[in-house]
Amino acid sequence: MLAAALGAIAVLDQQIEIFGFGDSGPDARSFPRMALWLLAAVLALRLILGLRQADAPLGRPVRLGRVLAVAAATALALWLMPRAGFFVGAAGAGIVVALVLGEKRLPALILPFFIAAIVAYGGRHGLNIPLP
Repeated sequence: MLAAALGAIAVLDQQIEIFGFGDSGPDARSFPRMALWLLAAVLALRLILGLRQADAPLGRPVRLGRVLAVAAATALALWLMPRAGFFVGAAGAGIVVALVLGEKRLPALILPFFIAAIVAYGGRHGLNIPLP
């Protein structure tokens, strides 16, 4: 995760296009840059503190399966977004995460649809962000 955060910081300028008029204040890259640096700092600190502890087993295979399911759902969502749109990818990933976390109630399984719809509509029409 640390390598991914540092990689994201390195390619951030190429991924978010900004049309500015020479302003020196915060722009569209400010929050992602701050969040990525904070994530990298926390991960580096966790890595440093984890080196001092004795190795522990990874846990039950069921937990590893859940982590792999969330990672696969995220990868599939990112792959689907340019093809099927932001809403389909985000809602699908949200449902998989809810199921992996053990949610069985219908309102909690429908919630990712509403969140994805709100973000897609707000991003496209409210903030004028070109979502896929």
